Amino acid sequence: MQRKSRLAEVTSVVPKRLQIPTVAVFKTYLRAPTIPCLRNELHGFNAMSTDTTSFATQPVLYRLENRAERTACEEAMRHRKGEVVDTLEEQLVEWLVTQTPSLRQQPDALAQAIQDQIGEAGWEAFGTWAWFPWRQTWVRLLPESAFIAVRTNRNRNKITSEEQDLLASKCVGVAGLSVGSALAMTLVMERTCGKLKLTDFDVLELSNLNRIQTGVHHLGVPKAVAIARAIAEVDPYFEVELFPDGFTAGNAEAFMEGLDFVCDACDQVRAKANLRWHAKANGIPLIMETSDRGMIDIERYDEADTPYLHGRISDAMLEAMRNASVWEPEFFDAFIDVSQASERGVASLQAVGTTLVGWPQLYTDVAAGGAHAAQVIRSIFLGEHVPDARHYLEWNEQLLESVN
Repeated sequence: MQRKSRLAEVTSVVPKRLQIPTVAVFKTYLRAPTIPCLRNELHGFNAMSTDTTSFATQPVLYRLENRAERTACEEAMRHRKGEVVDTLEEQLVEWLVTQTPSLRQQPDALAQAIQDQIGEAGWEAFGTWAWFPWRQTWVRLLPESAFIAVRTNRNRNKITSEEQDLLASKCVGVAGLSVGSALAMTLVMERTCGKLKLTDFDVLELSNLNRIQTGVHHLGVPKAVAIARAIAEVDPYFEVELFPDGFTAGNAEAFMEGLDFVCDACDQVRAKANLRWHAKANGIPLIMETSDRGMIDIERYDEADTPYLHGRISDAMLEAMRNASVWEPEFFDAFIDVSQASERGVASLQAVGTTLVGWPQLYTDVAAGGAHAAQVIRSIFLGEHVPDARHYLEWNEQLLESVN
């Protein structure tokens, strides 16, 4: 059954030159099976490469108000056949209605508002075409500012327009993209920041799919690539910078430069220690979410004289960690505090290397941790009082306490 346009009741009053051709609206055209896949994509999959440059992670954007980009888009469309998704009409209506809700009941005024937005150049010069090479798909979108306004509209007024503008100026770094992937996606969904720096050296394995939201088509692909693509498919305008080698001494300064917040979601003791050293040296707050009992550490290195990990790590221990190649018991206890871990967490830890290959991480814990961490980051960005502290946000425990 053909999908009905939300403008069906007003198209009769929209000037013909402003109406989108019927064949272009709300339709998709499946790519022909003869279209070859990109060679570099196939190479990346087959070689299990960790080099993110082997993979496309950002769509190619053609902003149609620019004549040169419009011409380039027309040329690209002739050579890059694929699925086409064009819902620009509906997006434009949604944008106009979010600005003036009363337009829903005023078809004449809505038609005039459409004409005013499109202008003399017409539909061909309005909006942006995005080419997603990993999906062989063209998608037509609102111009960037309008797209962001609509996509974040339902944040209001839990996040006001003024607060959203402030958040757009912020940059967050996420080191480690298993647990960190949930935080990264949450930050993007709310646009709690305007840019992300992501770092992870590992590739996606089948066992990662209990906690990382992506598809089996990304198995063997760098986690950073899979997450960057997921972000781009939600928000093609969102800025993402990848560091595919993980957080290292060689890229630490570049990764930390310009950050307003950093998340520790990595496994290596040396990386965790160096993140804190650089965060404190640069006055950057840090957050660590651990998927056991909802433990979350808020570390306010943006405030003077804040000790490492709430004083759990001395300067001497941190230096030892920065040069360590393996986890020592005292290092692990400083970060995890085994005495406070859940019974199943402790039992699982004891089984690692015998019946378990690693520390268990449930998606419910990872998703909740990502959400909690994003809330903390937003609160600090908006100037709310959030002290340096460790918290446990275990839902089952709080439920039992409230019942008891």
